[in-house]
Amino acid sequence: MLDDKGIDQIIVRTIEKKGWIDLPAQGMSMYPFIIKGDICRFVRIEASVMKVGDVLLFRAKHGHLIAHRLTQTVMNNQQPHYLCKGDTNVTHDEWIAQDQIIGTLIWINRHGRLIRMTNLASRMWSWAIRSLPLLSRLVQCLVRSQLAKS
Repeated sequence: MLDDKGIDQIIVRTIEKKGWIDLPAQGMSMYPFIIKGDICRFVRIEASVMKVGDVLLFRAKHGHLIAHRLTQTVMNNQQPHYLCKGDTNVTHDEWIAQDQIIGTLIWINRHGRLIRMTNLASRMWSWAIRSLPLLSRLVQCLVRSQLAKS
């Protein structure tokens, strides 16, 4: 059985070899932008080209792989640190360092339809979810009500 570091190494090697990796989405933290079961394509990214609004794939300190939206970058001891947040979450994740970042989302395959991060709807959603804090609360309430019904 592989541990978290072994899985990370396979993912990183796959991205290095193929240039990308497709991973199935789990959880609800990026709903409705990413829905459980969507296939998410991630590619390697250099710190110099990361920008607020990108969805980063990273290994959190507790060991889980997470794909959340970049909301802020700061320099700490001359090292960049990044703050991310799930679209449905009302609080941010812990700060992450460059070595925790595995890749960035370039598209989502939802039932055979590609949703590119560069399309207008994706960029508008990214702007809205970052600029309108109440939107995350509204989406969270929607998710909770849907889960309560099921």
